[in-house]
Amino acid sequence: MPAARVAVTKLTRATTAARGIVFAGQFVALDLCVRGRAVAGHTAWSWAGAAASIAIWSSVFAFRTSRVLRVVAAGIVGVGVACDVLVARYYGALFDRQMAASAVHGWVDVRPVALRLLPLALVLAAAALLVQWKLLAPTPSRPCRVSRAVPAIVGVLAACAIPTASLTPELRAMAAATVLWAPRASLAAAPAATPVLESRGARAPDVLLVLTESVRASSYCTESGPECVMSPEVSALLPDRMVLRQMRSVASYTALSISAILTGRAQDRPREELAGAPTLFDYAHAARVAGGAPWVGYWSAQSADVLERDPGVAVDSRVTLETLVGRRVADEDDVVDGDIDRSLADRFERDIGALPHPLVLVLHLMGTHAPYFVDPARAPFQPAAHVVSWEGMGALSNAYADAIIAQDHTLARCIRAFLAAEADRPWLILFTSDHGEAFGEHGAIHHGQNLYDEQIHVPGWIAASAGALTSVQRANLARYADAFVTHLDVLPTLLDAIGVWDAPALASFRSELLGRSLLLPVRPMGDVPMTNCTARFPCPLNTWGLMRDGLSVVAQPWDSAWRCEDLRAAAPSRDALGCERVARAAKAFFPRLPNGAESR
Repeated sequence: MPAARVAVTKLTRATTAARGIVFAGQFVALDLCVRGRAVAGHTAWSWAGAAASIAIWSSVFAFRTSRVLRVVAAGIVGVGVACDVLVARYYGALFDRQMAASAVHGWVDVRPVALRLLPLALVLAAAALLVQWKLLAPTPSRPCRVSRAVPAIVGVLAACAIPTASLTPELRAMAAATVLWAPRASLAAAPAATPVLESRGARAPDVLLVLTESVRASSYCTESGPECVMSPEVSALLPDRMVLRQMRSVASYTALSISAILTGRAQDRPREELAGAPTLFDYAHAARVAGGAPWVGYWSAQSADVLERDPGVAVDSRVTLETLVGRRVADEDDVVDGDIDRSLADRFERDIGALPHPLVLVLHLMGTHAPYFVDPARAPFQPAAHVVSWEGMGALSNAYADAIIAQDHTLARCIRAFLAAEADRPWLILFTSDHGEAFGEHGAIHHGQNLYDEQIHVPGWIAASAGALTSVQRANLARYADAFVTHLDVLPTLLDAIGVWDAPALASFRSELLGRSLLLPVRPMGDVPMTNCTARFPCPLNTWGLMRDGLSVVAQPWDSAWRCEDLRAAAPSRDALGCERVARAAKAFFPRLPNGAESR
């Protein structure tokens, strides 16, 4: 054989071997790139999972002379790589069964995001498919033998025996497909049994609880005055509002944050407890003020699906996004441009004056949720754009700021109508956001990916008329202005405002609540667990932690230990002893870290 031909043959074989190695090992490499040490430091199962993946794709490569198999393999791998790249870009993790279950559970929220990413996903998939097609290009070789399928068979059998968490991305994605036909657990809950709660006063203030969406504390001004750019109209209406500068949510998903606010329960509790816990609506209906129960309402611009539990008979009036538009809405983004908050304000202005008293009304806004409603007449932050990209972060955050200003105008309309309807009655307004929003911090955009401060530090304030609170209660509340408080304190505070927090019949319920009434003398915040994952809410990525008066520890699947964050300052924490104490306390709530390792 001529030397040149021998050289060409050797080069061809080397090139083919190199293509085979790249093709068979690409998912192992992807796993190492994304999960890094979380994979390399895992048990022997991780190495077994990597071996199974390589064995399967080595067999596929061996049969690349089949055009049909090449098309199928290139398509599967190309789509898989593209999807994993997009998921890793958003969550810092790879698609698996947990993410699939979360997507199915929250499809109303996931669908618009998926549709927006679809063009990019198609481009990435096409590019990845082309690369796979080149890797699978056939070369002159011996005829394929059935024996070359043995590694694939062994790999598949091994993958079935290996824990799913230790498998490579494509095998975890295949396991995730089982979620599509798995029966979905019912979220229905029996009506909460709440005893009659006699108010200590002969007259209770009308309570308006305002919940906004995705507003972080650093992007909102709770202080009144001309420098208050983000909420100028509400600031002017309520110049004496009492601020809560250190308010935190206990989750960065709306469903969990609202559940914490309405039930006063930490969301790490068992499924049965969360499903049966009384809510603000139940407690308010059970209250008796001068022999009668307050009127209770939930008026929202959000979808009916946003609450984990239907308020049902616990409310006298319920308004949702579907009520406002008169139809079922498959995608909330389809109606964002219609300014649903304005529609809710129209309804509020029309009906608030006819409501009986006393009342407890929850007003739930939506316009500050991505993609952010912007009113061109009130959009000082430019240039603004709604496209989510790392390169366009400045324009995206401008749209967010403009959305907050637009919502301030809408909320001011509601507050004016509320104050006009109140006349000389005592009233109290409590304002907060369900969670914050990230714009690149900790590698995240929007919310739900973690529990760092940009996603849980939210604005909070309370405004009250003369006669709604005693002088002692006002003084106590003022002392909480710079104290660390959480959403778990909202329910006790509102129940105290209507005079039933200290009712004897509530004693057994109070023992289950971690929050404090902010109208009582100041006491330090105890251990407050945070989580984005509950037995009722399947999260895409295990994320949990603990707050303790100025410090928090959080962890995600790639963390081998708790990460400490000092909430008292912008600089990284140097309080090593305090961090160690909070980490030890976290073990009582979360014996294991999100990666399954023992909490330490």
